[in-house]
Amino acid sequence: MDDRDRSTRHAFMHSFNMYPRIRFEMQHKDEHVILVLRRHPFTLIPWIFNALVGLILALVLGLLLFPQFLEPKVILVFLLFALSFILSYAWVNFLIWYFTVGIVTNTRILDFDFYNLIYKEFSATTIRQVSDLTTTIGGFFGSILNFGDVMVKTEGFEQNIEFDDIPDPSLAVKIINELMQKIKKNIVSSSKPTHGRII
Repeated sequence: MDDRDRSTRHAFMHSFNMYPRIRFEMQHKDEHVILVLRRHPFTLIPWIFNALVGLILALVLGLLLFPQFLEPKVILVFLLFALSFILSYAWVNFLIWYFTVGIVTNTRILDFDFYNLIYKEFSATTIRQVSDLTTTIGGFFGSILNFGDVMVKTEGFEQNIEFDDIPDPSLAVKIINELMQKIKKNIVSSSKPTHGRII
């Protein structure tokens, strides 16, 4: 991307961040973060719906059904337990969404996948090793809301990287392609022989 476009931009609840002013744990000195990608906020709806249904069910049981045959103290304990369980469920799902990120820098592509609070997976490759980029937008909501998957294929035995359900996957691919072209130009220009005088 052009230097003129390097203002920080956030979209879709910070799920598509261009040139964010952040640093990450394994960042190199000369490395600059260009993109931070998360799943589209629409993908949060299933667990938000589950949490709301659980909350409504707990309130209906605790305030309408249980008072007929349980003491108020028991009902209060039940409601506190149900509320803490539902809030924990929502908080853990939010944290998994927030910390599962794809990062594109000027030299590397990194993927951090959190499956739960105690298990995470990390994969990375240099932009120089990227051989192919594939975009997949599927389903009714993916087409309407413009979110989908980006598969980053690498050369040799390097692990492929996949960003799932990210907003505007075509723009992400365009930015990575521009970085690839820039790196290829630098490699070609640095490998050109300098014509000196033969002695």
